[in-house]
Amino acid sequence: MKKYRLFGVLLSAVMLASCSGNAAEEEISETVSESTVTTAETTAETTTETTTEQVTETTTTETEAEEVPQAAEEKYVQVSPDTEFIDYEFIEDYQGTTDIGELADKAVEFLMTTEEYADAMSKIDEIDVEFGEPYIKDGKIFPQFETAYTADYDGNGSTETFITLKMPMRDKFSLLYSFFIFADSKGNMTLLDYNCGIYDTIFLDYGKFKQITFGGTGRIGAEDITFLYGVINGEVKTLYLGRVSFFKEDCFLSTHGWMSSGEFMYYDTAAQEYRSIIGVQMTLDEIKEMDKDGVLAEYYENDEYGDHIYGLVGGKYYCVNFGKYETEAVYTYNGKFELAENSKVRYKLENNSTENAVVDIEIEQALANMKPVQK
Repeated sequence: MKKYRLFGVLLSAVMLASCSGNAAEEEISETVSESTVTTAETTAETTTETTTEQVTETTTTETEAEEVPQAAEEKYVQVSPDTEFIDYEFIEDYQGTTDIGELADKAVEFLMTTEEYADAMSKIDEIDVEFGEPYIKDGKIFPQFETAYTADYDGNGSTETFITLKMPMRDKFSLLYSFFIFADSKGNMTLLDYNCGIYDTIFLDYGKFKQITFGGTGRIGAEDITFLYGVINGEVKTLYLGRVSFFKEDCFLSTHGWMSSGEFMYYDTAAQEYRSIIGVQMTLDEIKEMDKDGVLAEYYENDEYGDHIYGLVGGKYYCVNFGKYETEAVYTYNGKFELAENSKVRYKLENNSTENAVVDIEIEQALANMKPVQK
């Protein structure tokens, strides 16, 4: 039952994995803090818009701040009345195509105009020792097209393409990085991110629209990150990011990751964003009153330090948390608690990743109205 307590240990082991096959070449001699701002997390898109925010200076006393607490209802949003709950297809290890014509060459040419390419070229002498053809030729670095993922991502009748290229870069040592590029329906390109130790691509097909992931372990654990991208009105949008893995739970999306991070979310098709579902904490007395058969007794009878927290998610799932965040077990209730085998539901007391979050969502109603993918 306590399957998730091992998750952090397993993930930490994965983070030690190197970005290339030669462990000796990748040895890092200096200690890096987990609070280091990672390349992946701070990579700016090549195509950007600069917005200048005007800051109005105000003076607020500490007493005033304490006297005006934020109302609970202001912290969360409501489920959009016209949202659709879609039983999307969750395709792991999604395979792309190598047949995109001249768009592949255009992507290579585009990458060679970026700051990342210029930085790699400034270290060509060191990189040349580690890599040869096809990446290095005549004293110049040539990015290599790998694969592409073409689809009508926003359902407007035009196709967009996510493209992966490979190119060596160097910091303390040389590594082969994968670069993720977005090409809109007109062929305009944007560099989204780059990383090494790349994870399998996941493709979420909602029928009317599609979404795709890109991420990797990086050189060290602090660089481990995965992005979930979509396209809205022809423009690429980061829908979620984190040091997490993704799981499907009916029409919902669950993320589990480092330090028990992650969410249990639904995609609000009207607002065109993922929204975290926040649980409602229950008292131990309430749980015991319901638990006439003692199904959950193993948690509270020997809970010497009172570490377990109980909560209700979406009016359907009763979760047992070890500590504040780590969901150990998920149950449903119909006069008796019943374990929801292999459930990926997360019980979170607060929103910590997505911009908006909901509490008042009826999961049973959502499941009753869940629609199949319309091709």
